[in-house]
Amino acid sequence: MRRSPEAFLRARLLAVYLLSLAAVSGSILAWHPDRALSPLNLLWPPIGLGAAAVAGAAMQDRLSAMLDRHLRTRIRSVAGLAYGATLLVVSIGLLTGSRGAAEEGCALLRGLQAAFLLLAGFGRGSLGILINALALTATSILAGGPGAALSAALHGSLLMFFLAADHAARTLTEFPVETMPRPGPLLLRGAASSGAVLLLLGGFFALLPPAPYAPLQRAGAVVSLPAGQLVGLLTNLGAVALLAAIVFTALLRFGGGGRSGAAEEPAFEVASARRRTEKAGGARYAEPPVERKEWRARIVQLYVKTAEQLSKWGKRRRPWQTPREFARTLAPAGAAADLTELFGRARYGRDELSEADFERAERLSKEILDHHRRRD
Repeated sequence: MRRSPEAFLRARLLAVYLLSLAAVSGSILAWHPDRALSPLNLLWPPIGLGAAAVAGAAMQDRLSAMLDRHLRTRIRSVAGLAYGATLLVVSIGLLTGSRGAAEEGCALLRGLQAAFLLLAGFGRGSLGILINALALTATSILAGGPGAALSAALHGSLLMFFLAADHAARTLTEFPVETMPRPGPLLLRGAASSGAVLLLLGGFFALLPPAPYAPLQRAGAVVSLPAGQLVGLLTNLGAVALLAAIVFTALLRFGGGGRSGAAEEPAFEVASARRRTEKAGGARYAEPPVERKEWRARIVQLYVKTAEQLSKWGKRRRPWQTPREFARTLAPAGAAADLTELFGRARYGRDELSEADFERAERLSKEILDHHRRRD
């Protein structure tokens, strides 16, 4: 039976969403606490970031397949340089105590967080999202006060949860198993680590509250509120964030969640066949005959060589793509699906393979390569 780590993929997308929401809401709270409960600042982060996260996950495959490898590399390089220059300008303005840089620069970074979520297919997965969230948190720390403490504590704890979900999703996608582990214990372990980091950072900032960066405070760029108003503000923001997390989780669970849904089921079957024991007697799974192993190895080698040649022509398999997801980006669709099915049987299955299977794989490979050679 084919199994999919969709629960871990959904948990990873939820972690990305919550990390972005914490970074954006923390930035608003740090720099504009007097305006944090306005309808716009209260509603656009959970709704806008949620829509961008779901849409970005749904479009990720299409965006990644839209351009060839070399053009995507150039686009990423130019975008990276532009983003680096933007961060440099914003950082210089903030460190020199410019009020305009504090307001306009942080507003720009908040908008870029939604853009990174939406255009994740053009980049390297969640890397841009994580970098911009870190930049937002760093700028919030400069503002000092409860907003800075909240941003730093939430960033550290949610990053731990993301890393736990991401590790499980990547491991189970790249090294599939016949029996998928229960997601509950693994995700609860990640949530426990996240909670421990939150308590640790929260205790640290309770003892040593972050002070505003002096030049910004002198320039009047940092706004402060009385303690009573801040408590009410944090309570309201926490309620909105909790409701947003519940709605987003339900959307992923019942609405498909883009790449995380069952429609994107990874194409793998059995990865641990040689480690399985027979039900009768507990004997180890017998090694296949030499002839069988030879045809299996030759089919796997043929698939790898086909993928390497396609990569030279710009049709590179991305690290997060399973064989079936990669096949959907190739043409002819039927030949790509059949070759992938043969590869899965040779790499993970227990079926007997023969010279006829290898010859069929050769014909399918030639059909795919001839098609892409003519296009290029």
